[in-house]
Amino acid sequence: MAIKKALPPLLTTLLSGTLSVAWADTVWLNNGDRLTGTVRYLSDGKLGLDMEYGGTLTLTWSAVSTLASNNPFVVENKKTGENYHVTLTAGDPGYVWVRRDDERQQQKVSVKRIDDFMKEKVRTDTLSWTGNIDAGVNIKKSSTKTDDYNFSLNTKLSQGRWRHDIGATYNREQENESVNTDNYSLRYAFDYIFREQYFWQTRGTYKRDWVEDVSRQALIGTGPGYQLWDTELSSFSVSILAGAFGYGYSDGSSDDHLGASIRWNYQRYLLAKKVTLYSNGDIGHSLDEDGIFTMDAEVGLRYSLTSWSTWHIGYHKNLVHGTRDNLNEGTFSTGLGVKW
Repeated sequence: MAIKKALPPLLTTLLSGTLSVAWADTVWLNNGDRLTGTVRYLSDGKLGLDMEYGGTLTLTWSAVSTLASNNPFVVENKKTGENYHVTLTAGDPGYVWVRRDDERQQQKVSVKRIDDFMKEKVRTDTLSWTGNIDAGVNIKKSSTKTDDYNFSLNTKLSQGRWRHDIGATYNREQENESVNTDNYSLRYAFDYIFREQYFWQTRGTYKRDWVEDVSRQALIGTGPGYQLWDTELSSFSVSILAGAFGYGYSDGSSDDHLGASIRWNYQRYLLAKKVTLYSNGDIGHSLDEDGIFTMDAEVGLRYSLTSWSTWHIGYHKNLVHGTRDNLNEGTFSTGLGVKW
């Protein structure tokens, strides 16, 4: 974000505002209307305002005359990386007063020079529940009959210092009487945030496959993590886990290994939250002579059709090398979904 040439090179990115009052922000429009709520972000010319009884309202930024908040915002100078605490006060139509905490004098800034900003996520004891369900079906009848189904569930719960991540997938592809893909996966992870951006994660996953020789995969690990950033428009975290890998085969045999993995979780909202770019996964390696290497990762885009419905396109890669029979599986998926 940038406030161009308004406060020297000071205001280039309005990153966040910590609100101690639930509904403390006021926005005045050019037509004289006044709206009260919590300003969440300004991105791509759209202002997101949470209304107490109306959900999130998206306003065209050019329709905004001025705004005010009773709480300070944090402003970053992109050139120096330095952060400043500022207070925003409503000014004449088309302007806003900006005052740094370390200065007494206010500066009058045109709202047209403000490009984007966002409110910092504040950890509270209020339960937050978000998630999405994606599903895709492709049935083709010609010289051969092909049935292709995919399903995924992703949901996150957070409250205070605790975060929970729960997910499940199912994929099946059948051509005539031949089943080419038939598997499901389950995962559960919980984080404990013990100091600002630092957290401790414990994670477990289980995969079952009825086609591949590597018919079962079970991984469990625990270790420290770091939240590089977590804002209204983007989040990125990395964790390093130590634990065990377990593999089962189609003939009933199995083997276990101690190992470690690196996991990442990235999400970025685009086009005023209409589009979500996401990527998550982990790369692991056993700590014994077998040298087992694993990768379980996905990347994709999710487009919001309405406030609750989405269309997605994604690619998932599952790779296991060093076991009795190597596994190299890629799954492309697209379809409709719901979010909350």
